[in-house]
Amino acid sequence: MTHLAHCKCHALKLEFQAPPVFQFYCHCKDCRQVSSKRVTRVAFFKAEPEFATGEHTGIDMTGNSGKPKQYRRCAACGDFVYATVDALKGMVGVNVDAMDPLFEFKPLAHVWTSEKDNGVTISDTVVQFPTAPVLRPGGSAK
Repeated sequence: MTHLAHCKCHALKLEFQAPPVFQFYCHCKDCRQVSSKRVTRVAFFKAEPEFATGEHTGIDMTGNSGKPKQYRRCAACGDFVYATVDALKGMVGVNVDAMDPLFEFKPLAHVWTSEKDNGVTISDTVVQFPTAPVLRPGGSAK
């Protein structure tokens, strides 16, 4: 099954043949700043050759790992579509709100809860990580 994502104006498009490796809610300050949302839903896919078409602008930051990360917005409409994180080499974090058609979001956990917005409440029954979890092959976390 092909998984597609795009910005609001469809100028920046992503395409992945394989399903996402893992999905989660991110509460980090950087994701909140870039997405303008209190919580960002992210699906990580293995980077495929030429997965993105169209022009983008970048917001380069340093992650809490000390390694660079790159947020990508559409050059035409400014919509946040995806990010790459050097600590997760070979992966592409797609803003789930950009997925089309929408797919069933199956989050593994809430991450970076130490930085969550004060107005966000998370159920005690949901797996939470105050920072980034250690990810195992296959998308499980510990």
